[in-house]
Amino acid sequence: MQMDNAAQLSGEIVSPPVFSHESHGMRLYQCRIAVPRLSGVQDTVVLLVPEALVERMQGTVHVRGQLRGYTRQDADKRRLKLMVLVRALDREALQENNLIELTGELAREVYYRRTPLGREIADLMLKVSRPYTGTDYIPCVVWGRCARFCSHLRKGARLKVSGRMQSREYVKLTENGEEKRTAYELSIGKLTVLDKK
Repeated sequence: MQMDNAAQLSGEIVSPPVFSHESHGMRLYQCRIAVPRLSGVQDTVVLLVPEALVERMQGTVHVRGQLRGYTRQDADKRRLKLMVLVRALDREALQENNLIELTGELAREVYYRRTPLGREIADLMLKVSRPYTGTDYIPCVVWGRCARFCSHLRKGARLKVSGRMQSREYVKLTENGEEKRTAYELSIGKLTVLDKK
């Protein structure tokens, strides 16, 4: 069976596992892993860990699994939360410390724009089928000439992408004042169009 969703991360566990929920008789826990970039900045990614692996979630870990998108209802609106569902732990460091590979289709039209500094960027929402049932919606960003290329793609185009999970903090103005939030997205480094609809 072809894998449409594969994730590998190496980094430091920065929050202890906390019970999240039970699914198909399996207890799942959430914790966070800090994954360093070459620039020295760290991306903090949420892990969803089966109970059998929880005790090993400390210090430096090397995990393999799948990227998941869960929607939750907050007070003001529904929010998409990205997590890596851990399937296995490696004893040795991984060749790449932050690699996500997905195959899916565009769930909506591409949003192309330029940043205030003139860099080209495009936002994509990739719909990825799970191995058995369900679908994950993964927000992605792509830069430069690839962003311009993606601006011509339409909803339904089937893509194979690889890149890294990134987190960025921002401040949201709410009726209660400023609120610090974290956005998660897949920063695409390589993209192949498999077919166009």
